[in-house]
Amino acid sequence: MAKQQVTNAPQVNHTTRARFYIIGIGLVVGLAYWVTTVLLTRYVVEPLACRDIATAASCVGAIGIAGKIATVLLATLSLLVMIRVSLFRPIIIAVATAVVLWNLSVYTTGLFWAEALAWSIVLYGLSYALFGWIARQMNLVLAIIVAVAVAVMIRIALIF
Repeated sequence: MAKQQVTNAPQVNHTTRARFYIIGIGLVVGLAYWVTTVLLTRYVVEPLACRDIATAASCVGAIGIAGKIATVLLATLSLLVMIRVSLFRPIIIAVATAVVLWNLSVYTTGLFWAEALAWSIVLYGLSYALFGWIARQMNLVLAIIVAVAVAVMIRIALIF
């Protein structure tokens, strides 16, 4: 009698629903980014950096520091969420988005809170959609090369 082998390979979500998950996660991360940046600025970074007159330079850059901390925290959290819902190559999406939007808090400094919130949500949603599409390439090496190239080009474009 023939033996039948059953393998439990991990299931990866390649459907249209996965695209909506990626964009939805990006939008939620954009909202969480803005909230986390504001909270970290007010309750963690400013009280620590603005205590003494000697640390005034750190006090000026408090929102940038808080934004970078929020970027790392939310990239890690979004990576875990994308792994949990079995999205395809979530590390490419999370890391590339973090690289591209590393200075978002600095860029939105001085904007009205609703405008800064809207930019955060829109940019995170677009970034997750872009890198989610790139990550869906069949070849892993090609997806990584394209994601790195696109992230570098966007970072260079943001400098000018």
